[in-house]
Amino acid sequence: MKILLVEDDSPDACVLVELLVEQEGVEDIFCVVDGYEALDYVYQREKYKNAWRPDLILLDLGLPRISGYAVLYELKKQPNFATIPVVILTASRNPLDREQCAKLGADCFLSKPHNFKEYEELAHKLATMNFPLPSAKIF
Repeated sequence: MKILLVEDDSPDACVLVELLVEQEGVEDIFCVVDGYEALDYVYQREKYKNAWRPDLILLDLGLPRISGYAVLYELKKQPNFATIPVVILTASRNPLDREQCAKLGADCFLSKPHNFKEYEELAHKLATMNFPLPSAKIF
């Protein structure tokens, strides 16, 4: 599985990447730190012209430059990229955020963990999730 992680919080990104690689055996994971860079990566623009197409995108909502909402909107409106599963991974627990992400086409909405054990559980869940998800998406 090839994963694009869009996360501006380095500690969160490092823990998740380490667990996905070392404990779950994910071989291809690439991290970017803002929404603009995420779109450049997926659209293979500029320094990402040889980037691989992700099988899964893990997307934070509170990103610099371009928000996670805008990234999700851009990806889901493009037929070539709309089929890439997008899992929202955010600190937000606001039901309005969940609702907005569902409307924009997110495949799953998960809250960021609070401790290492929860990170382990999240990494396992992400590595074993089957896409496309059934008609009842995880929200």
